[in-house]
Amino acid sequence: MADDLEFRPDDIKAAREWLRGEVRKGSLRDLQARRTLARMLRSDPPDVGLLFILADAIDPDGEGGQRLFLKRKPGHPRRINQRHVASFIYQKTKAGASWKAAVQEAMNEFRCARATVTAAWAVWQKHIKDRPETFGRV
Repeated sequence: MADDLEFRPDDIKAAREWLRGEVRKGSLRDLQARRTLARMLRSDPPDVGLLFILADAIDPDGEGGQRLFLKRKPGHPRRINQRHVASFIYQKTKAGASWKAAVQEAMNEFRCARATVTAAWAVWQKHIKDRPETFGRV
């Protein structure tokens, strides 16, 4: 592993236990081991042996017995412009479409759920009725 002089022996032992899968997830030992590994990876230069161990743990075809499964945080939800959705519904109903048909078209156009479309309409409906000329086009 990285220069052992930088790390306490107990930290190195914890990291080895973690890499072998001997540490309970969420335990203090788990946190100690992961912090140690992170410091080792950030050291300059990182230990080549540690890099190979981690690569094998991540690689689905790796040789080690331990597997790491990396989880990504969900991305940011797609945001739609509620005013555009409400304006779209207004334009469709003004052109003669039923409100229900306009909502369905908005769902298809903006690729969102009915609840999203109706929420947009609920927010902007009053503004549209007060100043319809500003919502005649998007």
